[in-house]
Amino acid sequence: MKRDIDLVRRILIETEKADGPLELDRFVTNEWPLSLVGYHVELMIAHNLIDATVTKDWDNTVIRGKIKALTWDGCDYLDAVRNDKIWVKAKNVVKEAAGNTTLDLFKQTAILVTQQAIKSCLGM
Repeated sequence: MKRDIDLVRRILIETEKADGPLELDRFVTNEWPLSLVGYHVELMIAHNLIDATVTKDWDNTVIRGKIKALTWDGCDYLDAVRNDKIWVKAKNVVKEAAGNTTLDLFKQTAILVTQQAIKSCLGM
């Protein structure tokens, strides 16, 4: 499966907004089936972005899962990519320069875009 950075961002945003645990079904769309959502949640767990569980059946098919909370690293990543304008610009920069890249480089690019916007506001 191919990683979808927009899905990662959406999961982080919705998890932060939630008053309690979120079922994976909440993120399922025509574009993001349960198997893809589960895959991304497992990646996010492995990279310490969220506290969550994923349940699979006997043939390794995702059947359900629950996202409990963001981790400290998840909060930091979300803070870097939360703003829609920053997110779009960072994605465009990455797409132009490299096509795809690591999660950390997306974060670093968003931080650089934010720093550039701040400098511009300060007239620097």
